[in-house]
Amino acid sequence: MASVTLTNSLKRGLQVLEAFTPSFPRMRLQDVVRKTGIPKVTALRFLRTFVSLKYVLYDKEAKLYSLSPRAMSLGYTALSSMDVREVAIPYLEQLSESTGQNVNLGVLDGNEVIYVERIKKKQILNIDLNVGSRLNAYNSSIGQVILAFMEKSECERIVEELLDDPNITMLAGANGELLYKKLDDVRNRGYALNDEAYVSGVRAIGAPVFNHRGVVDAGINIPVFSHMVSCDELLQKYLPLLLKTADLVSNARGFLGEKRWQYFISKNKETF
Repeated sequence: MASVTLTNSLKRGLQVLEAFTPSFPRMRLQDVVRKTGIPKVTALRFLRTFVSLKYVLYDKEAKLYSLSPRAMSLGYTALSSMDVREVAIPYLEQLSESTGQNVNLGVLDGNEVIYVERIKKKQILNIDLNVGSRLNAYNSSIGQVILAFMEKSECERIVEELLDDPNITMLAGANGELLYKKLDDVRNRGYALNDEAYVSGVRAIGAPVFNHRGVVDAGINIPVFSHMVSCDELLQKYLPLLLKTADLVSNARGFLGEKRWQYFISKNKETF
């Protein structure tokens, strides 16, 4: 019983820390309560504990809490220890330079995509994301390629979580049948295309990244403004570069499987 209580306390404590985001960097107690659903007395106890441990700062005059550099260092330590990010950075920079577009690297955490690296060339108005930002996997080309190439049982578990959201169920089907069809298409093509599905005016292509065991554990995407880059241009001009970059990152991590870039070119040799 004691271990269960400690586990629940740890879970709630982490919920309090995760409530602080780029959109909500400073919050009052009631804001934390609203975002976490944790009772006010409990949330206050956690915040005071984190303040005493120097993971949270408290502005007494404004009555605002915020993460301290000590807390943020935990995230940067985790990011710096991620093999995929360290390996991918030079390839992402080259891809961004070649295309003149933003390039993102993301991993899956539960049913959300976390951006672990961003190479920025242009500002995506109203939905600008940063390292540490999260997106629902269903709405992200990165999330779609990871789901499409992961182990079937794991994919089904995550889809089940996604279907808890009524908004997703309307689009994915009551049992996820429409989403599974989309993921089958992604797997057969080797890439995901998100054509203004998440936000009007922005489309993106995503490709999977594999580790040395052949397990998909990340994805790379290129988002573009729809009024500046047509769907045909995105697929003809940028997709081969994206697929090649994803292959290079995977190979650099020891993946010896199919070169999806070469496979794509062979299927479309009349175009390329």
